[in-house]
Amino acid sequence: MRYISETAGQICASLRYTRRARGLTQAALAGLSGAGRVTIARLEAGAAQDFRLGTLQRICDALGMELAALPRGAQEMQEKLLARERARAHRLDARRRHAALAARLLAMPAPEAAAMVRRARAAVDRWERKQLCSEHYISRWRALLTGPVRRVAAALLGHDDWTDALLQSSPWSFALEPPAA
Repeated sequence: MRYISETAGQICASLRYTRRARGLTQAALAGLSGAGRVTIARLEAGAAQDFRLGTLQRICDALGMELAALPRGAQEMQEKLLARERARAHRLDARRRHAALAARLLAMPAPEAAAMVRRARAAVDRWERKQLCSEHYISRWRALLTGPVRRVAAALLGHDDWTDALLQSSPWSFALEPPAA
């Protein structure tokens, strides 16, 4: 479902964009909505003309859009909340993927797990050599990758002030499962 904003220009652009995205001609939309093709053309063009709310509602319904009256600024607030929620979901997915990796490290034969840890350490070494990350970031990853495999696996489950930042760019990219869709 797509929301349209309160300005006439944005309404016109949203209707035109959505109609085209759905592969509909103005005539086809007229047939689906019961509005005239000329009415749709004028509406999309932003013609200085009054349109009945019922006509606009039928056009929106035909396009799968929701016509809503929102207080000024409400759409921006909703978009910000949605962006925050997407970022939160991304952080949680990164934690989940690293937790799954920790479980795999503990379950695999010790030599194979140790080789994976060495490969992650090599990635951090490369970051340092090529100055790809800050010293703080590199030193924190080095600390997490120090010690036996059990300690490294436990460190991947940690939750401190740096966890989310560290998991954004991980030396484990070669071993992580794909992100959730």
